[in-house]
Amino acid sequence: MKRVFYHASVASFISIAVSLAICWAALKAVGSDLDFFAAAMCVVCPLVIAFPASAFTYSQKLKIAEAHKALEAAHNELAAMHQKLAERARLDDMTGLLNRSAFIASVEETRVSEGRGCLILIDADRFKQINDTFGHLAGDLALIEIAGAIRGASGQMHAIGRLGGEEFGVFAFSCSLIEARKLAEEIRAAVEKTHFAPDGTEPIPLTVSIGVVAARTGAGFSEIMGEADQRLYQAKRRGRNTVVAGSRAAA
Repeated sequence: MKRVFYHASVASFISIAVSLAICWAALKAVGSDLDFFAAAMCVVCPLVIAFPASAFTYSQKLKIAEAHKALEAAHNELAAMHQKLAERARLDDMTGLLNRSAFIASVEETRVSEGRGCLILIDADRFKQINDTFGHLAGDLALIEIAGAIRGASGQMHAIGRLGGEEFGVFAFSCSLIEARKLAEEIRAAVEKTHFAPDGTEPIPLTVSIGVVAARTGAGFSEIMGEADQRLYQAKRRGRNTVVAGSRAAA
């Protein structure tokens, strides 16, 4: 309110000064002097008109500025919420890893710039047995534990996702097949070391089988996935809890 009064007062003072100057010049031009009545009119009229008009105009200007500020804050909040929703839409609700579509998109986007890389396909061993014996809640908890072990072993440099059910994927960007196989072994060992005892039961062993393939230049994700899946199947046939790697899957 003080700011409105100040600006209205300044505007009124300027209006009065201009009014007096014009009136004085006009009277001088016709050979008259500025008397008390004329001076009073030069003061009263601008004061009556300029002060309320200026006060109203400036108060409206302040309201508009505040409205713009509130609108900008609301826009920023909406943008932040939209960003959070977009990020959540990319994640698997249970494990917090990338969901299948986001994982594939991340791999395809990064392969353009990074070039080489390897797909590590991970599948929980005897997961149906855990569900059937201990219930689906225990199965969900097992998936969360496995996801945590995969994340911990993989670090932040690679794309990590839940591809569906008990299947997970890690795409090791800019890694050779040897490096990716080493990472896969670290993932396998991390899962095996996980202490999983839901509801105070006896510890339930968790293991995974892993297939690893190098992503060949020009190969689409589905083709690379198919090759990794064959390696994963070989790991299952070799007794599970093992890693099978190769530049291409055996026919």
